Amino acid sequence: MDDKVRKPDLLIVKNLKKYFPVKKGFFQRIVGDVKAVDDVSFTLQDGETFGLVGESGCGKSTTGRTVLQLLPPTSGEVWYQGKDLTKMNFNQLRRIREDIQMIFQDPYSSLNPRMTIRKILLEPFVIHHKYSKKEREERVDRVLEVVGLTRAHGDRYPHEFSGGQRQRIGIARALIFQPKIIFADEPVSALDVSVQAQVLNLMRDLQEEFKLTYLFIAHDLSVVKHFCTRIGVMYLGRLVELAAKRAISDLPLHPYTKALMSAVPVPDPEVKRHRIILTGDVPNPQNPPSGCSFHPRCQSCFDRCKEARPELKEIASGHYVACHLYG
Repeated sequence: MDDKVRKPDLLIVKNLKKYFPVKKGFFQRIVGDVKAVDDVSFTLQDGETFGLVGESGCGKSTTGRTVLQLLPPTSGEVWYQGKDLTKMNFNQLRRIREDIQMIFQDPYSSLNPRMTIRKILLEPFVIHHKYSKKEREERVDRVLEVVGLTRAHGDRYPHEFSGGQRQRIGIARALIFQPKIIFADEPVSALDVSVQAQVLNLMRDLQEEFKLTYLFIAHDLSVVKHFCTRIGVMYLGRLVELAAKRAISDLPLHPYTKALMSAVPVPDPEVKRHRIILTGDVPNPQNPPSGCSFHPRCQSCFDRCKEARPELKEIASGHYVACHLYG
């Protein structure tokens, strides 16, 4: 997709927050909060693949689960088809989840080991009371073929499959209702490199065939650059940069993004790249630094960075950054 073509927003996330209370003592009194997601806003455009990247523990997976309402948000809004998901009850959310599905990170623990693949794929129809028995069986056979498996695979158990095949089953389960949006939470991080390519190519083919929109959560920037159309970079629960993949790849603006991009391996041994080494550790999300949360590790830090938290602002067309170095 051309980075200059602006498509309609399918999902709108506004000022999303997810805090986990910290309890201590015999009476389990709340003494603080872990700010896993702290005021995150972005949109998903129809038909795009939006990548959410950052170090482990930055809050990207929690963001995805909170958007999908698997975790109740502390505050914020999530708009889909003119409706705020955060205001919906259980039955309303169940209907919406036919349109928004998720592929989980671990292809081993996300499948019930006591159920055959066919029963796993039939279960959503039972929960949602959809279709006749014959139609359910036909749809299961069809979705197994779509992800590169056969009807005979449906009678096997999860332990009889490799990691790549299990992830294909996870993709099949996400496709069972032909959703509009799929959240993919590090879907290839547990797979071998060769299998990663197969799964990514499958997801891309399915996107074209079924007109899917992806929220792709990952920590591997090389995968995100290959697969995504726009990228949002997270640090300590906040978005620090958001732009088209070309802008993030060719001209990163935030010091944290620059450090991440400098760490991406280049397959050409003749190419030499300046490696930016970040000092120190990621701050405690229970007690984040004042001002910009990245300032203790930033080589470009100055006084204002320690005092005021920068807002995410548009520096160029479609390129947003939260840094005092720009404006």
